[in-house]
Amino acid sequence: MSGQVAVKILLTAATAVICGQVIKGKTPALALTVSLAAIAVLTGLVWPLAQALWRQIGGLLEGSGLDKTLLLPLAKVLAITQITRVTAELCRDAGERGLAAKLEFCGAVASTLCVLPLAEQALRLIGTLGA
Repeated sequence: MSGQVAVKILLTAATAVICGQVIKGKTPALALTVSLAAIAVLTGLVWPLAQALWRQIGGLLEGSGLDKTLLLPLAKVLAITQITRVTAELCRDAGERGLAAKLEFCGAVASTLCVLPLAEQALRLIGTLGA
């Protein structure tokens, strides 16, 4: 199944690039709409794979005896990172480099906030080991 999805992803991306380049020459404002539509389609294609991956990782964690909530901050950071990266690139494509840089800063702050509880937990654990 993932091979078929990979082909669909590649074809969708290639089609979007070609359409975007053709449209960019005639109507630059519409080229961003093509990119946004491609992102929506690609997200829809990869979403079932991401869900299956999450279930598989959850199963591995259950088998190891580790708590699934330990993985949640990592998953949040990965999601924030990818969303920030794609959105910043869209901003750059639209000529908004300053906005892209500020967006990347906001993504870094959001990621740090997601990881902070896990870091606090780790520090508490280290503190109990030293006592």
